[in-house]
Amino acid sequence: MVKGLNSFRFFAFFAVFLFHVDFFDFGYMGVHAFFVLSGFLLTPIIMEMKDNLPTKNYFLNFYGRRSLRIFPLYFFYLILISIIAYIALNYFNYDVNDRLARTQQQIWYAATYTYNFFAMSSAYEQTQTITHFWSLAVEEQFYLIWPFVIYLIHKSSVRKALLVIIVAGPFIRWGLAQLVLSDSGIGFNSVEMVVYSFTLSSFDAFAIGGYFAVYGAPVKNYKILVGFIILLILGYGTDYLSGNGFNLRSFGYENFMENSYKYIWGFSLFSIFFAAILVNIREKVFFPLIFENQLVAYLGKISYGLYVYHFPIVYFGGHELSDMSFYVRTPILLVVTILIAALSYHLLELRFLKAKDKYFPH
Repeated sequence: MVKGLNSFRFFAFFAVFLFHVDFFDFGYMGVHAFFVLSGFLLTPIIMEMKDNLPTKNYFLNFYGRRSLRIFPLYFFYLILISIIAYIALNYFNYDVNDRLARTQQQIWYAATYTYNFFAMSSAYEQTQTITHFWSLAVEEQFYLIWPFVIYLIHKSSVRKALLVIIVAGPFIRWGLAQLVLSDSGIGFNSVEMVVYSFTLSSFDAFAIGGYFAVYGAPVKNYKILVGFIILLILGYGTDYLSGNGFNLRSFGYENFMENSYKYIWGFSLFSIFFAAILVNIREKVFFPLIFENQLVAYLGKISYGLYVYHFPIVYFGGHELSDMSFYVRTPILLVVTILIAALSYHLLELRFLKAKDKYFPH
């Protein structure tokens, strides 16, 4: 793993963290950055495994390694939060706006990696304990499908296949939006949330990450900066033209890209933007003093735990510390999240990570 790519993980998490403390309205796109990174990291690995392993070992090793990386922390947390919710409700009569009660009601969606489908429905209500697991459901569904996609495509056709998926992305989101807007009686959430949560809506993000990882070349950093400026102009400009005013903290893409059909084209553009950054990070030419920093890279290494634990800490901790200034409370919540994630990584996750190479070598 390139150190800088771990750092990218941390910044993606940090954007989500700032979104959940109501400071950075664009922070929800940190999740999308994770999707692009997953495609960027896994596509070359899967292609290499296909070339060097027999079919049985190809699938066994991939799913074995993913299981050891994902499942231990995930199901440990689900068991832990279920116990905490039960004790808090039954012995201390403690809850904050019914979040723990909702946790008990919704836990099975998380346990079966179908929480993103629940988030698409009109019955969806936030818990702040497992709400953020919709994205982990999307990731897991990607892991289930992607090895078969790469396996079934001849090596000479992978590039074309990735381009087809990339081009199909906006059309999939458009078609899904039309289904929601048709008022078909299915009981959907808002268009933006349905598009944001549906697995196939994000498949082009994984494909863009994979395409840039295999076929992308580094570009001058000033070109990435120019691309970002263009994205800002598009965002703020369309916000202004649609009468939504000017929100500096959203970069012009607030509320899950709700206006000017951004939920159709915005995700594609930012996926390309993130992927271009990843190529430069891999080549160690994108702000190396930041992305090659040892501390930032370590925080990226424990970013899975940071993501899993942060939302309940932010919500319940923020409630208990509500008398504090935002600028005092937020660093405390971040530090607590980092400490818990670090403990989780070294006491729980690391032993399973070491087992990956022992039982399922590349």
